[in-house]
Amino acid sequence: MNVSETIKHKTGRKSVIVAIIVIVLLFAFSLLNSDDGEVEATETKQTVVTTTTASEYNDGQSLSLIGNVRALSEAKITSERAGRIVSVNVDLGQQVGAGAVLATLENASERAAVLQAEGFYDAAVAASAQSGIGVGEATTNLSRTKNSTLSTIKSAYNTINNAVISDIDVYYRQPQSPAPRLNIAGEGFRRQLEIERDQLSQKLNDWSNYINTLNPDSDLQVALNLSEENVEFVLDMVDTFLIIFKEDENIARTNSFTLLRTSIINTKSALENAGSSLESAKDTVKRAELSASGNIVSASDAQIKQALGSLRAAQANFAKTILKTPISGTINSLSVRPGDFINSFTQVGVVANNSALEIVTFVSDDELPLIKEGETVTVENEFVGTVTQIAPAVDINTRKTEVRITLSDTDIANGDTVKITKDLSINESTDIKVQVPLTAIKFAREDGSVFFVEDGVAKSRSVTLGNILGNSVEVTGGLNQNEEFIVDVRGLVEGENVQIDN
Repeated sequence: MNVSETIKHKTGRKSVIVAIIVIVLLFAFSLLNSDDGEVEATETKQTVVTTTTASEYNDGQSLSLIGNVRALSEAKITSERAGRIVSVNVDLGQQVGAGAVLATLENASERAAVLQAEGFYDAAVAASAQSGIGVGEATTNLSRTKNSTLSTIKSAYNTINNAVISDIDVYYRQPQSPAPRLNIAGEGFRRQLEIERDQLSQKLNDWSNYINTLNPDSDLQVALNLSEENVEFVLDMVDTFLIIFKEDENIARTNSFTLLRTSIINTKSALENAGSSLESAKDTVKRAELSASGNIVSASDAQIKQALGSLRAAQANFAKTILKTPISGTINSLSVRPGDFINSFTQVGVVANNSALEIVTFVSDDELPLIKEGETVTVENEFVGTVTQIAPAVDINTRKTEVRITLSDTDIANGDTVKITKDLSINESTDIKVQVPLTAIKFAREDGSVFFVEDGVAKSRSVTLGNILGNSVEVTGGLNQNEEFIVDVRGLVEGENVQIDN
């Protein structure tokens, strides 16, 4: 390459370099001009805000809540024991009546236990019927014994009365008179025997009158005791006569009264035996009644009750294998199939009356004064509900008060979560000094601030906050009812240019 070509080559390279530098400078200049335009546009752009006063806001505020829809009548069917599902009798969404069987657990052993308990119960009832026959026999025997006892008492009276008249009175002058006289020597017993004969007249007369009033239903034991006393009295008189006759060595009279004494002793024994037979018959009836049915204390009744208790226990265990619904409604949930093995207290299904729904929500202590029973609320901004119940105490789990709202003729389904609103008036919040929306507060660690518009610029002011009520907050200081403030300060900073658009 010669010198002239070398010079031309260097000159060309310089031209290219200069051209590149010029292009770069032009590009940089255009970028600078573009940034200035954007800055100017940014500087001139203004944020559009909405303002209101606390008075205007309070006049149109509302209480907003979230509630869960449920059926007024709903039952969760839960198993009480573990077991294998052998049959499912309903389908999901099916309408069922109260008592309908949803599913059945394997229950062969429970069926057998019920059958066995029924057999024990029938056997106890049969035994009770047989024991009733024993009571009848014992009662009949008691009746016969009473009649026999009554006859024994009457026979004792006749025996004693004949003995007095035929054997004892022959030794008295005027024995029936008030002053009978003994017509034998007496050997020191004269006065005693005369007094006893006078007493005997009264005893025999009273005894006879008493016997005439007796019947099998009388207190025969008392009659027996009286008869034995009278027989004993005559026997003592006979013994006294025997002493006198033996002193006189009168063998004939001694032998006669010895025979008479034997007869009286036999009469006394007959009365004693009758008393024993009567008591034995009564005891037999009592024992039979204790073994029979139908009395206050009965061994037969006790056996029936024991058998019936075993039967009821077997039936209860069997009933635990049959899963039934206690209410009518729709099968909203059915979580088992034949062959499944479930544990105790496993939820098998849910039955509910889906045509009658209610909403359950919870309100805080601050919101509670704003809602009352009987008031209407709006559900999902479309349906009307009525507040039917407000719990008298705070729920231990939510630490809020439960509120129930009824619905009618809505498209809301059981299990939905819905929004509930209630329009409030100033009259319902007369104790609140100032109330603003939560969006109007720029919250700080303590309290917060609200924004105003001054000469097209956002200005902040610190305020003192009170209770939060739904989507509003109480301002207790720093703002009055008629001052205009910016409704939504989210993303807004103090000093920012703003434009009011209400």
